[in-house]
Amino acid sequence: MQGQSGIRYAAMSDLGRRDRNEDAFVTDRVAGYHIFAVADGLGGHASGDVASRMAVEILAEVTGEGFLETEPAALLERAFQRANTEICTYNREHRLNAGTTLSAAIVGESGRCWIGTVGDSRTHIITPSSIWHTRDQSYVQGLVESGMLSPAEAMLHPKKNILTQALGLAPRLQVDLDLVELAGAVLVISSDGLHDSVPASTIQEIVLANEPDAACRQLIDAARAAASTDNITVIVVRDDRP
Repeated sequence: MQGQSGIRYAAMSDLGRRDRNEDAFVTDRVAGYHIFAVADGLGGHASGDVASRMAVEILAEVTGEGFLETEPAALLERAFQRANTEICTYNREHRLNAGTTLSAAIVGESGRCWIGTVGDSRTHIITPSSIWHTRDQSYVQGLVESGMLSPAEAMLHPKKNILTQALGLAPRLQVDLDLVELAGAVLVISSDGLHDSVPASTIQEIVLANEPDAACRQLIDAARAAASTDNITVIVVRDDRP
């Protein structure tokens, strides 16, 4: 899809080898800002699909009302906290334990990109010479940061899906916030069905060589070929501004 100001993007979600798709995503444009997000409902909890859908819907609702008086970083924090509160309330009312990850990016006209993350869905910023991505809030990420595992070993670790934060499971939530420059780069947001199976170098190669819609399809195909057992959701955003 062609956005304004040199932004082109596409989004795609695939069932993968699961019986139900518990991922959700949103692409939106409000008050001159682009909003992109991926949420991954926790498969071990009842109604993970409800939690992920609530997360992206609340994000869209909060950003839709807030840009006139609130900075993007504060708006992300507000959206994440409201989503967490509402999913927790839903769980209490229905006696459930639904949870979800959420990785969201707000892209401004200047190419500034504000990112919020809870869980292990990732936002990547990719150029021909570099790959940056958000920090997973997970048990295995802690092992990587302590030097006990390499990133390659983390992809194969049996406890790689254990999260240290998720929306809906506790009243207190830590949102990781980042600010990066997107102009001239490619933004990729994915559920772990992609990046737990496909190396960052392969993601880089695919998104730099293809338009966003073709890149989405090739990334999903790569994850399926790598025997990903999860739902696979990906948003690819090309920023062609100099």
